[in-house]
Amino acid sequence: MNALSPTVLSWSRGFASLSPGVVPCRGLRDAEWRETHRLCCEFIDRWGVQADAMGWDTLRLFGVSPTLGTIRGDFCGVLVTLSVDVHEVTAEWIKLGRWTAYRHRPAKMPGQVAIWEAAKP
Repeated sequence: MNALSPTVLSWSRGFASLSPGVVPCRGLRDAEWRETHRLCCEFIDRWGVQADAMGWDTLRLFGVSPTLGTIRGDFCGVLVTLSVDVHEVTAEWIKLGRWTAYRHRPAKMPGQVAIWEAAKP
């Protein structure tokens, strides 16, 4: 088994620092967050190495607005409000569910933070 990259380890540690029972930022409901937390952890386990190798970074996957959380959808990484399984990861897109594909955005939003950073006081 190959060692995980520092990036994938940071994703895993970031989600391990979050409780599925405590919403980490504005804009998520309790049930939404529990499901998102579960699916993001599954994504990291199943797709993390591939996503990192394909150039997906922390903020494009798990970013949120530092003050508004997921209320600002343009600040959200593709997986932050995840409610369906990921079926494929390429350098260009992540296929969510059966029909939805997310295009890899070329730029991050200024001030965007990882969801586990938004949870810090």
